[in-house]
Amino acid sequence: MAAAPSNPMQPGMMQAADPLAQLRDIHTPEMISAWPPAPGWWLLGILVTLLVIAGLTWLFRRWRDNRYRREALRELQALRAQWQEHGDDHQYLLGLQQLLKRVALTRFPREEVASLTGEAWLQFLDRSTGSHEFSMGEAEVLIDGNYRHDIQINVDALQTVANLWIRKH
Repeated sequence: MAAAPSNPMQPGMMQAADPLAQLRDIHTPEMISAWPPAPGWWLLGILVTLLVIAGLTWLFRRWRDNRYRREALRELQALRAQWQEHGDDHQYLLGLQQLLKRVALTRFPREEVASLTGEAWLQFLDRSTGSHEFSMGEAEVLIDGNYRHDIQINVDALQTVANLWIRKH
């Protein structure tokens, strides 16, 4: 058997001489974690949460503050139903006047509203909606309609005007 030719370079020496042999294979970086988020995302989340809470609070307060409007509109419908059942114009007109005055006292200062009657009352109703629906038209009957015996009223027109005022004042 012949002896193996001897290699003048030892295996350890070859590795030292070849620096590329020491390199490892390419490693891809790990996926960037979504948790924990960056501080900007925390601030944005807190801001959005506060805005949602503020919006819901505003909506709730608005809904609660307009409760008197919803009740007044239901009472206005009940007045109309009562008029359709009995046909009493004087009773309808008296009920409408009382309803409008109660709604006005709920929303406006008592000193400004309580003593108003006649044309001053209708001018107040017009001013509070920015229209002339009360002082000109079918709603003029609210000036002295309760005191006249020969009254003819247009309940549909009065309902429309009162409904508009309750919603928009």
